Amino acid sequence: MMNEGVSHSRSTIDAHIHITPDKATMMLEIMNANGLGCVVNVGTLEVCNLPFGDGMRLFRSVLGNRMAYFPTPDFSDTAPGFGERMADELERKVQAGACGLKIFKELGLRHKDAEGKTIPVDDPRLDPLWARAGVLSVPVLIHTADPLAHFQPLDKNNERFEQLQRHPDWHYPSPEFTDHDTLLDQRNHIIEYHPNTIFIGAHLGNYAENLSYVDACLERYPNLYVDTSARIGTFGQHPIKQVREFFLKHQDRIIFGSDLILGWDAFADEEGDIAQYTHFYDTHWQFFETDKEQIEYPEFPLQGKQKVNAINLPGDVLDKIYTQNVQRLIPQFRG
Repeated sequence: MMNEGVSHSRSTIDAHIHITPDKATMMLEIMNANGLGCVVNVGTLEVCNLPFGDGMRLFRSVLGNRMAYFPTPDFSDTAPGFGERMADELERKVQAGACGLKIFKELGLRHKDAEGKTIPVDDPRLDPLWARAGVLSVPVLIHTADPLAHFQPLDKNNERFEQLQRHPDWHYPSPEFTDHDTLLDQRNHIIEYHPNTIFIGAHLGNYAENLSYVDACLERYPNLYVDTSARIGTFGQHPIKQVREFFLKHQDRIIFGSDLILGWDAFADEEGDIAQYTHFYDTHWQFFETDKEQIEYPEFPLQGKQKVNAINLPGDVLDKIYTQNVQRLIPQFRG
């Protein structure tokens, strides 16, 4: 199947997807239809309560080494010593084929310790986990906070009103929840305290609304990368010149990701067919590879009805963002 909007000839790694083993065959079809050489699948086995070993065997039987997997820790066990136990579990899974660690946004927002208190992102009890990732030379893909709209009043002036109506548990009003900027401060603490660990800030460092902030973080923390997943509709609203300059400046630290979701029950009603996913990826290629304006940008799960203006990056920069940057972090993809 040919992409309708741009001839995408580069083999690309999608470094941020969520699929369950029963969707591996569909994912292979999507990959082959859209020029995806490899994918990084994050957290779905644990979130969906699927056995790690069985899940990895099923993934490998279909996708082979074209898929890397990042597990997520079990925050249901937060009795004393939980950080060490999480570190040990990460090491076991890396020895069994995992290539990184995924942290979902619930850290700092919803995860509680044994006393019922919210666990901050920079809780020192988690230091053994971050340190172990560094020792194992595996990156930590960390989602901290969320779009600003998720922390703002839930009314029709909220730009993500439609999304929050569908997913009301993504709304984090004050003072019930820690505020957006404090969460990012906490995240930055662990990046600074663990310079030997590579962190990938999901969703353009979780502040796609403020490119100057993300730029400053990348300048300050050499062990920080960011991915593009599910935020083109946000950072694509900035002036073209500003976005393009950001991508050119940080071309060695930005990783392509889409946040595609398949098989996760909470998003089942938002899944599409192969043609829809081809259109989904085609809008990404249009954004990065052309100078088109007012591209209708679809996202899974639904975020809004944004239109974005493309940034037409040079070929050598595309090669870094699409493939080379993540290959440096995941040896499995270098062959």
